[in-house]
Amino acid sequence: MLTAPRTPHPAPRKCGLCPGKIGTTEREDKEFCSDACRSLNWHRNNRVQVSAYTVEDFEGLRAAIARWEEERLLGHKKRIIGYSLKGDSPRALRARIGRVEFPDPGRKTKRFPDESGVTRVLRGSYFRWAPFEPPRVPVAGDYDVILHFDDGGSVVMGEHEVAKGFPAVPFHDKEGNRYDLKGKVIPKRNPTPKSRRKYVPRKHSTPDDSVLPVEPNILEHIRVAVARAVQAEREVDRLRAQTTPTAENREHATRLDSISEQVAMLTAKLNAAEAQTGQAEARAARAETQLAQALETVRSLKQTALSAEDALEGSWRERGRLLEQVEMMRQEARFPTANKAVSSVVESPTVASKPAPVQPSSAAVPSSPAPVKPATVPTEQSVPRATGPAAPPPTAVKPVPLRRNTLSILKPGGRI
Repeated sequence: MLTAPRTPHPAPRKCGLCPGKIGTTEREDKEFCSDACRSLNWHRNNRVQVSAYTVEDFEGLRAAIARWEEERLLGHKKRIIGYSLKGDSPRALRARIGRVEFPDPGRKTKRFPDESGVTRVLRGSYFRWAPFEPPRVPVAGDYDVILHFDDGGSVVMGEHEVAKGFPAVPFHDKEGNRYDLKGKVIPKRNPTPKSRRKYVPRKHSTPDDSVLPVEPNILEHIRVAVARAVQAEREVDRLRAQTTPTAENREHATRLDSISEQVAMLTAKLNAAEAQTGQAEARAARAETQLAQALETVRSLKQTALSAEDALEGSWRERGRLLEQVEMMRQEARFPTANKAVSSVVESPTVASKPAPVQPSSAAVPSSPAPVKPATVPTEQSVPRATGPAAPPPTAVKPVPLRRNTLSILKPGGRI
């Protein structure tokens, strides 16, 4: 009996996106294990991230609306509050739904991210004009631009090109059905049954609880301010995350901290040295003051010494004069009569001031006048010499030593 050779079963292949396996019974050209992996791969390769769109991509549309506003609304009271776009639907749906207006006025639609990067879902029949809100349309191309005014009116400005599109934006018809780019109907989601709410009695409104009407432009300004605040907070978080120190930065930070501590210590030492320098300068100033006072004292002492020298010189002159008088007295003391007269003068100094009367004697013989010698005793007090033969010249008289009290009689008012 002949048997056909068995063919080996192929090994299971790996999915191109996930770790799953592709069965051996699947087609040979199959790359993904499921439709979910295939759809995800297509979206990753063909879908553009929202962050890749910027307001500058729609600058042409904004400039066209601004020019129309300057040309047509100059001097008019009404103003533009928004705009909408109307374009053709896919070829498969063109006969069924015709031209489609964006945004969909019958439902909430996803809008372009605002200044803070937040994407919102809003209900409205137009895109905001001030500040400018870029449109979200399914495909790029030419669209009719419809302007909406604050008085409720609208006007078709004309056709203009939109540079970029958002493939996730669906087409829609008047019945509320949605279609993708290929014209397939997007199934509606089954609404989840709402849980029964507990009855809460209505609170009676009071005049204080009444809500004041607010103009739309004020609400828009508030919304923009809140969006900017959120953007600023996110920017702060981003910068804080960027400034988180790494390992190397931590080492540098540690070194910087140590260097800062050393600088602080050196600064403290420098301040202490400056304080000591200030104290030394103060002491030097006090020493200079004391030195100046000492110099002044030295000058006064020099003047006192000079006056003392003058007084000493005067005393020396007085001493020389007295010595001359003593020498004269010594010369007069050679004669006894002279010594006696001097002694009489010394014993009675008051009599010496008055002349003593001399009694004339008949026996006296006039003698030859003797030479007058200078003497300290006045001539009126001199004792007349006795008549007779002249006395022989005296022998050498031994000088009598003078005492200190002897000189005191020569001073006015002196005593023996």
